[in-house]
Amino acid sequence: MKAPFVPPRTRMELSSPAAPGGRHAQMVKVAVPLIGNGLSPEAVFAELRSKYDHSVSDVEIRGVVKWACGKNPKPSEYGNRYHNSPAPRPAPVTVASATAAVERFLKGFCCDEADLFHASPWRPLEDPAFDALPIFAGLFYGEELVNVCVEYGVGITLTRDEWMAHVRDHVAPSGTIGCMFRPNPISGTPTGEKGGWTDNDVTAHRFAVLESDLLPLELQLAVIARLPLPIAAIIFSGGKSYHALVRVNAPDAVSYRRDVGRMLVLLRPLGFDQSTGNPSRMSRLPGTKRGEGRQRLLYLNPDASGVIPIFGGAS
Repeated sequence: MKAPFVPPRTRMELSSPAAPGGRHAQMVKVAVPLIGNGLSPEAVFAELRSKYDHSVSDVEIRGVVKWACGKNPKPSEYGNRYHNSPAPRPAPVTVASATAAVERFLKGFCCDEADLFHASPWRPLEDPAFDALPIFAGLFYGEELVNVCVEYGVGITLTRDEWMAHVRDHVAPSGTIGCMFRPNPISGTPTGEKGGWTDNDVTAHRFAVLESDLLPLELQLAVIARLPLPIAAIIFSGGKSYHALVRVNAPDAVSYRRDVGRMLVLLRPLGFDQSTGNPSRMSRLPGTKRGEGRQRLLYLNPDASGVIPIFGGAS
C-alpha cells in the first residue's frame, strides 16, 4: 500500500505553522491538498492538531477538515507521477554497518558503568536489589498508576507509592521474563481486546525507550552516553542490551508519536530498534533477577535536559 503523496508546497506550509491570526487560513490552504491526495479526515485532523496550540480548537480544525472533504478535491498530477516510481528503500542496518556508524559518531569516546555511576545525579543504591526504588521515586508521582509484568500478560498495576512500599518490604518481583515496567503511567482500566494495556491507556507521554540488540554492549553504553538527548535513565537488561529512557514530555499522543518517530529514524543507522516508538512500550525494571543475571540501574536523572556530562577518553 502506497503512502499518500503530500505536495512540496503543502509540506513547506506544514513545516512552518502560522502565527495566531493566520492559522485558519493556513489550515484551509493545506487541508484540501491533503484530503485530495488520499489522507483520511482523521489523519488530516491529527496532522493539523499537532501544528497548533489549543488557541485553535478541535471544533475549528474539524470544521476545516469537513469543509475540505466537501470540496471533493482530486489528487495532484505531480503526485500521480510520483507514485508511478517506486520509492527507494533504505539500506538495511547490519551489525557491521551499525558498529561502523557508531565508531564514527563516537570519535574515540568511551565510557563504562563506573563513569555513568559517577555522572548520575541520582546514585543507584548500595544494594542493587532495591534499584527499583529510585526508578519509581524519580519517574512517577505518588498516585500515578505503574504497570509491572513478571509474566507475559496484563501484569500488576499499583500506584507509585504502593510499588515503593512493596519494594521496601519485599524487593522488586521477578518472574520467567525477569521483570518489565511501563515508564509512562497508565489509567485504571485497560482497553485492549483481551484486557491488556494499550497506547490509549497512557495518561502522561513522558518517556520513550531506546535499545539496540545489534551493537556490542560496550558500544551501546558509549553511544547512549554520548547522544545529545535528555537521557533520564539507563538500565542494564540483564541480557544483551542497555535500555535508555529519553525524556519526551509530549503534550499528547500525536505529538509523542511524531517526535519519537523522528528521533528513531535519525538513530536507525546507529542500530537502534525502530519498534520502540509507542508510549506503552515496556522497559526492564532494575533490581530484579533475569535468569542468572540481574537487571541493574546504572544512571538516573529524572530532570534530564541534555547530554550526559561524561568526559571519556580514547579507546
